[in-house]
Amino acid sequence: MIPIKNEILFKPLPSEEYTLSGLYVPETAREINNKGTIVKVGSGTKEKPMRLKEGMVAYRVLNWGQEVMINNELYFLMDEGAILAVD
Repeated sequence: MIPIKNEILFKPLPSEEYTLSGLYVPETAREINNKGTIVKVGSGTKEKPMRLKEGMVAYRVLNWGQEVMINNELYFLMDEGAILAVD
């Protein structure tokens, strides 16, 4: 899948299995992580060139983007404006 214009394909990192205090969080209770990797980026437009690059670790707006399943893995297709920060 290749995004167009200013869209990106984002893969969330796995959620933590344990809380900071050491309690185990069952898989059914884990939330989708808002930190992840940018897998693919669109080419941008003349008015708004793409600033993000593939491989960047980024933070997205929580609950933002269209869920896409590729090879039984969860990805999000979203506008680059949904990215709040990069590492």
